[in-house]
This record gives sequence, C-alpha cells and structure tokens, in this order.
Amino acid sequence: MYNSNNNEPTPMNVTSSNSTQINGNGIIPSTTTTPISTNGTTFHEPVVIPVEQNKQVPLGPEGGLEPLSTGRDLTAKQEKEKGILRFEVVTNNGELKNLQQLMNLKNVFSKQLPKMPREYIVRLMFDRFHHSLLIIKREVVIGGICFRPFKEQGFIEIAFCAITSNEQVKGYGSFLMTHLKEHNRTVTGIHHFLTFADNFAIEYFQKQGFTHEVTLAREKWKGFIQEYDGGSLMECVIHPNVPYLDIASMVKLQRETLNKKIREISTSHIVYPGIQDFKHGQRRIAIENIKGIEGSGWVSTVDNQRIQQLQIKFEKILELVKAHPDAWPFLQPVSIDDAPNYYNIVKDPVDLQKIAERLALNQYYITENIFQADLKRMCNNCREFNQEGSVYYEIADRLEKFIVDQIKNIDSL
Repeated sequence: MYNSNNNEPTPMNVTSSNSTQINGNGIIPSTTTTPISTNGTTFHEPVVIPVEQNKQVPLGPEGGLEPLSTGRDLTAKQEKEKGILRFEVVTNNGELKNLQQLMNLKNVFSKQLPKMPREYIVRLMFDRFHHSLLIIKREVVIGGICFRPFKEQGFIEIAFCAITSNEQVKGYGSFLMTHLKEHNRTVTGIHHFLTFADNFAIEYFQKQGFTHEVTLAREKWKGFIQEYDGGSLMECVIHPNVPYLDIASMVKLQRETLNKKIREISTSHIVYPGIQDFKHGQRRIAIENIKGIEGSGWVSTVDNQRIQQLQIKFEKILELVKAHPDAWPFLQPVSIDDAPNYYNIVKDPVDLQKIAERLALNQYYITENIFQADLKRMCNNCREFNQEGSVYYEIADRLEKFIVDQIKNIDSL
C-alpha cells in the first residue's frame, strides 16, 4: 500500500474504509458505494457489464479456477489470433477510458468475489500504484488480474484475479496468467509473483506454477504484501528467457528435435505386428524372441538366465525318465482304443511326449515345482485309472520314486 501524504510506497496493513481488518474470508460489503472523483469526473456506479449470477466461482486470493486443459488453452489462443480476445494493462492515470475499464473490471470482481468488500476492491484498483491486466472479449471486459509491482523489492503482489462466471472453464484464467508473466518479463523486469491464496484458489495457482515455497527473502516482502487470515502465501518465479506466450511452440520444437535425435540411435519408433505365438499354443515366450527387443538396449536378467539353466537340467532329467525301464506306458498319450473310458476318468492327462513339447517352449517350466508337478500328475493319473496292486499301478510307483530322486539331485546334473 502507499501513504497518501507523501505519495511514496510504505509498508502497512490494509483495512477497509470502516477500519475493519480484512481477512481471508472477506467481509460482506454494504450495498452503498463511495463516489470516486478523478480530474473532476465523478463515478457513482460502475459501467455495467452483463454478468450471469447463477454460478459464482471466486478466483485469486478469494477462490479458485477449475482445472484448465491444453485444449481450452489452445482455443483461447486461437480467439486472440482472430481478434476476439485482447489484453490490456491499465492503471488509474486519470484518463477517462482507463477509469471506465477499471470500473468494468471492478464490477467483475464484485460479482465473483462476493465476500470481498466493494470499497476495498475499489480502493486497491484505483490506487495509482496498482495495475490491472484486463482480458477483453468482443470489447467486453470478462476478467482480469489486479496486481501491484514492488520494483525495489523485486516482486509483484496479485491482489485480485477473476473471470466472469459465464466465461469460465474456457482456458481464459490460464491464458490471463500467462499474459501477466509475459508482461512482467518484458515490461517491468520483475520475476517474483506473490499472492495469498485460500483453499479454493490453491489448485488454480499451482497449475500456473505457484508453490508454497517462497524463495524471495522474507525481508523483501514482509510488511509490503497484504496478509490474509486463513490464506497461504504462494510464489511463482518466472524465467527472463522463457517466452511464455509461445511456450507451446517452443516445447513442440524441442520435442521434435529430441525425437529426431532418438530415432538416429534407436529403433523405438518402429511399430511391429502383434505377437502371434500365443495363437499356436504357447503360454510363454522368451523376451529376446520378441521382434524389436534386439537392439533396443534390453539385456537378459538374472531370472531369465536361471530359467535357461533350469531348461538344460530338465532336458537331462526327461531323457533319464524316458530311458527308465518303467517309462514305456507313459511315452505316448493313452489311446482310446486301449482304454476307451480313460479320458472320462482322467480329467487332466499328461504324458512324456506332452512334457517334452512344453519343455521345448523354453518358457513353460520356469520352476522345479512346475516341472515336477507334471511328472507326478502323470503317475497319479495312472494310479487313478488302474487298480491298486495292478502292474500299471506298481510301474507308476517305481517311476515316481525315480523322478523324485532325480529332482532332488538336480543341482548335481
């Protein structure tokens, strides 16, 4: 704020005209306003802008914007390029046009920030040290940001920020803040933005690059910025070399350049047809056998190496089992000619031929338990179908004992 006696900025606490302390929740203003007189021109009422009142969503220190998407931001930019939108920075310099525009924006703030006293809004907006960035659509003020530059302190304070209710959720709030960043980057040279935001406004300011971590030295802003009860101080630091109004094009060019470099050293951009192996009965395939993996930088993990080592041991065990004198009934699937009702009794048949086929997949038997389970089930199926004491029953017992012994000694193979 400033001291009207010497017209120099002086740190002080701002109060409303009736000396009631302003807090983050605001105070319900009275319906009467104090006339404003400048250069002999008196304004008793603001120049009226049609503003719908069915949805009042406060912005800035008194409220929040809904999340904005890139698509909405693009629409706002296109409207500016077509001349539908324009932006203007005004201050109370005594010119009639500027006073009218400030009144228009004051009307928006009064509608969108109902808890903020009207006389307090007027006091700040018409303070000659405050500036207002207006967003104008088809020559109608639809919102803006009121801010005060503290040149010597190296920061600006955002006092009010609002978009009229029927123009919200169109990307205007984000576009407005982008213009404020560009204005201060190129005009004032101030790179620190400070504001007190309540819970409704925090999400909006975070999306605009504000954080709760204030990097500006405390002695630079303490006593100069208006503090609100229940508000959170947030800061945004802009970079002097970033063209904020052209960030999308800049990032697009950077992305294209990066992708070009990546394609020079990688084949990750090549799209291969889908994996067809599973259609032919395979349940697992080796990663290195997938098209595109080779040359992508992938290396076999310890687990894959372990599986490959197991495959070799399983192949040795399978050959020993096949060579066992009692293996002959299990070499091939059971024929329905020999046992017509076999598959009615045995619901999960398995034999040495099927186990060999699964082993050839290289990725089916990934643990000892899975391999042993198939061999044991083969013997269990034989005992389930044949009576205890029969030749086949005893063959299954002897072969299973041999299998268990081989599995126990697998590490020595």
